[in-house]
Amino acid sequence: MASNNVEQRKTIELHPNWVGKLFGDYTQLTIDADSFYIEERNCKQTLLGTFDELATLPTTEKGLFWSSLTITLVPNKRYIFSFITNAALTNALPKIQKLCLPALQQRIYTTYQQFQQNAIKQYLRDSTIPALETQLNHLLPLAKVTQFEATTRQQLQFMLGQTPISEHADNLRETYEKRTLATYQSFYDKAEANPLTHSQRLAVIRNNDFNLVLAAAGTGKTSVMVAKALDLIVNHGVKPHEILVLAYNRAAANELQERFNKRAKAIGTETENESNTPSIATFHALGRAILKQANHTVHLSKFTDDPKKLNQWVTQWLINQLRELLTVLEKLFSLVFKPVNPFDFEAQEDYENYVRDNEYRTLNGELVKGYQELIIANWLCRNGIEYQYEAPYKSKRRIAEGVDYKPDFYLTEADIYLEHFGVDRHGKTRPDIDRQKYNQEMELKRNLHRECGTKLIETHHYDWVEGKLEQRLEQLMRENNVKLQPLTNDELLEKLNNSDLISTLAEVLYKSLQAIRTEQLNSDGISARLAQLDNQHANWCAAFLTRLHQSYQEALREENAIDFDDMILQAQAVIQQQRFKPKWRHILVDEFQDISAARLGLVKTLIKHGPNPTMTAVGDDWQSIYRFSGGKLEITTRFGEYLGTHSLTKLDKTFRYNNSIADTAGNFVMENPEQYKKQVETHTKVSNPQVYLLDTLIAGKPDPAGKVAKIIQAIREHAPEDSIAIICRYNYLLNDVRENLKHDAELQDGQLKNINYWTFHKSKGLEADHCILVGFFQGKVGFPNENKGHYIVETLLPTLDSFKHSEERRLFYVGLTRARKKSYLVADPHGMSAFIKEILTPKYDIAISSERFREKFQEIFKCPKCTNGYLKRHQGQYGAFYRCTTGNGCSVRPRVCSACGSPTIDHWFHSICNNPDCRGETPICDKCGRPMKQREGRYGKFWGCTGYGIKDDQCRHTRKWLP
Repeated sequence: MASNNVEQRKTIELHPNWVGKLFGDYTQLTIDADSFYIEERNCKQTLLGTFDELATLPTTEKGLFWSSLTITLVPNKRYIFSFITNAALTNALPKIQKLCLPALQQRIYTTYQQFQQNAIKQYLRDSTIPALETQLNHLLPLAKVTQFEATTRQQLQFMLGQTPISEHADNLRETYEKRTLATYQSFYDKAEANPLTHSQRLAVIRNNDFNLVLAAAGTGKTSVMVAKALDLIVNHGVKPHEILVLAYNRAAANELQERFNKRAKAIGTETENESNTPSIATFHALGRAILKQANHTVHLSKFTDDPKKLNQWVTQWLINQLRELLTVLEKLFSLVFKPVNPFDFEAQEDYENYVRDNEYRTLNGELVKGYQELIIANWLCRNGIEYQYEAPYKSKRRIAEGVDYKPDFYLTEADIYLEHFGVDRHGKTRPDIDRQKYNQEMELKRNLHRECGTKLIETHHYDWVEGKLEQRLEQLMRENNVKLQPLTNDELLEKLNNSDLISTLAEVLYKSLQAIRTEQLNSDGISARLAQLDNQHANWCAAFLTRLHQSYQEALREENAIDFDDMILQAQAVIQQQRFKPKWRHILVDEFQDISAARLGLVKTLIKHGPNPTMTAVGDDWQSIYRFSGGKLEITTRFGEYLGTHSLTKLDKTFRYNNSIADTAGNFVMENPEQYKKQVETHTKVSNPQVYLLDTLIAGKPDPAGKVAKIIQAIREHAPEDSIAIICRYNYLLNDVRENLKHDAELQDGQLKNINYWTFHKSKGLEADHCILVGFFQGKVGFPNENKGHYIVETLLPTLDSFKHSEERRLFYVGLTRARKKSYLVADPHGMSAFIKEILTPKYDIAISSERFREKFQEIFKCPKCTNGYLKRHQGQYGAFYRCTTGNGCSVRPRVCSACGSPTIDHWFHSICNNPDCRGETPICDKCGRPMKQREGRYGKFWGCTGYGIKDDQCRHTRKWLP
């Protein structure tokens, strides 16, 4: 029972009745101004909790003889005090609730203020949801309390109406966006030179923990970066020094700084000193600044001043290792040349492309078709055995239709032919080769050598598979009395120095070192990457590259210097060691699609050790083209896996190009399912195609520069002042076009003004009224580049999605979207690029300005043997000839039709013109392939081989006359 004195002191004391005193655990419950206490039997007083911990008002339960009081505290504490007389509890309860009510109302108010601050007045961040969810859950028991003031009840009902917050987050954010768009409409109209689009405004407004802004070419991502920084400063009270803007390179950083200053001045924001502007820097500049503040060395290595110095260092390091490497040449060659197993190719097309795009150059400088032939050639060379590769057989003969017989090797001094047959021990061949036919041809070759009295020795694919190819060669030489005269170390070194192998290997090591640094690979990391390769010497290669990396690190230590990679890696370490404390509350990252693992590591470290900052990544996965320098696209396409839950905004409107260019470029790049789908709306609409396809021919001869000149003339006739850009995949081609245009007599004065020359990579971020894209042909220096790069380097670089030509496709997209008005594609109609083949399909609406791309014309020049090969005309010492664009991988050697100039294909008895309108036939000898000539004999006309009169290799073959 409470006494009068107790009431005056706002203290309530409750005691159990005689039953409670006899059987209960407490002797007194005391409730003062803000807390609950109990006194136990041993007279010890214990604090149960404060009013601030109450989950709801205390409640009672009345019994027949006594009542009980229940006090519930958060998170899940419940105390029941029984054996209190009904009269005492009835009298005390209103007073207890009156004491507790202000604390509960204050908690509702405090929670409401936090809810307003985190979910109403600012963009709801994912990281705040769990804490808000917990706070609101603690308020759920208060829903039934009726004693609250009206305002408190409204606040409580509003908050409880948003639970669970995770399910109402989208609505809360959408409400915030609508209110903010309306409140700051004038600002968003003036933040940039043109009013921001709706999607740009959303990208500015959204400030989740992580925000991904996906742009498309020309949709204004730079505008978003500048406007977002200004919005934070002008509208949200963020201090400029609390904002960090990270750019991909120095030019981009300078552009962002200039744009920010210009727009800040335009809207009346002071930016006269550094304290009034955000920190805008490249990753390297930021890393160096962090190291400097932490009193860490920032002396830049000589290798950063001039990349050639690093290349020279790698080359010299390799030369210093050479004498030791002479004992493991095969392992060394496996580092330069990929030891490909031909049986791994499932399709003929894949094998043809492999042969076309990979050079296997021997110690003697010959270009051979594959790794196994390389081993044979180098073994012969190292053992002093003179040979010729694919020399014509002593007698001009044909084993296969349309192909002269050329054995793989001819040992000149020993007068022995060596064939390396591509079969396993059961006579099986590559999957795309007719096994029965190949084995028949093997037997025909053996029979031919027996007929002509020449010596044939054989090696086989299975010798290499079993690791016994060199052992087999040694056995054959011994059996045929061919003396081995191994080269001395000095002779081998001279061979290596006289070949391109040193420079080729040095380039591989240089690029491998760059990849190792960018991907932050240690010894185990290098081994793990190379273990993925089908290379029996992978462990040796990994150890060799580890030694290279360790030597490079030692060179840096001796110089007491850092390189560009160290600026990022060591800055990250300095932050983790708490030698530098990040101060930025908002981090904006430009060109995020090209971010590397190292750069992402630095960003995550800034976030982890900073004041709970937001991070906004702005980029275009369709324009990710810098994998060779460490760009890791999957960080963008799998943003959630790398950084967590986030807000996504797509910039979907461009003012640069028209809908024809947008549709062609967008449909092309979206063929890759690994990339985001975007529907880009264009401000400029046209009804006719503005992407034009032209061939490279002038007067029937390949002349890309001449065709570019014709296009320039046509543009200048209608738009003399418009800007023009010539874009090529490679510098060598760009330089050729530029030099030829300078000396083109047909171009008039002034027609070459306002013309830019860009590579596809350098064109990123630039634009012109008209763009002429040059270099669409097959091959490893064509477009797309069919050569994936060196296999060791490719394994060390960031993973690439499996879609064919994925990065080259993005590069094409970049080039195509540089044009404001028209894009012109200048392509080889004979060695047709895979990209040109694709855009000729009905799904693309382009203007085909050359009949040579029509199906009938393509039929004339299609190689009958190769999947993708085309017959291309060349001019040689003895006149015109055709050759397949597949190169050494194709044995077809077409003649030139005397009637129409098209290629004619040799069959067993005739060479037939490929032109369906001509189909001229020339009789040929089915034994040696020479033309047949009509002759008169005792029994009338017959066909006689023109090789009859050749003294050293006479062919007496004749055939019955058929008119």
